Amino acid sequence: MTWLAAIVSVFVFLFLSFFQPFGLVSDTWVALLKVTSMYGLITFFTMVLTTLGIRSLFPNYFLEKNWVFGRELLITLLYFFLIGGVNTLYSNYQFAIGLNLKGFLWFQFYTLGVGIFPILFFMMFKYNRLLSKNSKTANDLSGSLSKSIKSGNSNLHTKIQIHSELKKDDLEIFAEDLIYAETADNYIAIHHLHNGELQKSMVRSTLGRLETDVADYPHLVRCHRAFLVNLDFLESFKGNAQGLQLKLKSISNEIPVSRNRVGKIKELLD
Repeated sequence: MTWLAAIVSVFVFLFLSFFQPFGLVSDTWVALLKVTSMYGLITFFTMVLTTLGIRSLFPNYFLEKNWVFGRELLITLLYFFLIGGVNTLYSNYQFAIGLNLKGFLWFQFYTLGVGIFPILFFMMFKYNRLLSKNSKTANDLSGSLSKSIKSGNSNLHTKIQIHSELKKDDLEIFAEDLIYAETADNYIAIHHLHNGELQKSMVRSTLGRLETDVADYPHLVRCHRAFLVNLDFLESFKGNAQGLQLKLKSISNEIPVSRNRVGKIKELLD
């Protein structure tokens, strides 16, 4: 993030120096550059310090695997708000503009007007880079679907016991009938076939415990912190800027795939 702060700061400095918008004038170039360089430095240090503060409170906030456009937009708006606030304080010190709500709002507008261009450029750059990367991974995985799963399926026709914290609610189904499972508060929702019909059964348990119950069935794999899927029902993969999703036969919704589990799935499909 430091490199982004540096680039945005340089852009702010150059833009203000050459175009002198919003009534920014000075008697000499030296005086002008002194002011515009301060606005650039304010931009740099505000972005860096804000990023460090967020990282200290939320260590995983900026990890690529957690990236979503809405989160990126939220942090961008926070940058603008804080930079606009510090710009207001500096402008009052430099030009005695007075501290009031109207002045603060005007500097929020000025900050947004100048900084929106480089910020939007890098947001779209990051979006397209992640989209390209995840689409390529999805295509690679989809190309492996025609290959055999490395696990031998001799025990597909045996029943698995899915244990519940409430013993009377244990669920027993054939391994080949389990399509996928997902967390649902204190329960897991088991989506499975019963006499050829799609059915959902609620079991008071966790996906971690379910993983233990199906440990002898490698084609039943955890693909996400909230999902476990049966690779025998796998139809296709899809990639977008947020990550990977997989499509299962007979299921309309797409299921997310955690980046740290892609390797395991690819290994089973190769």
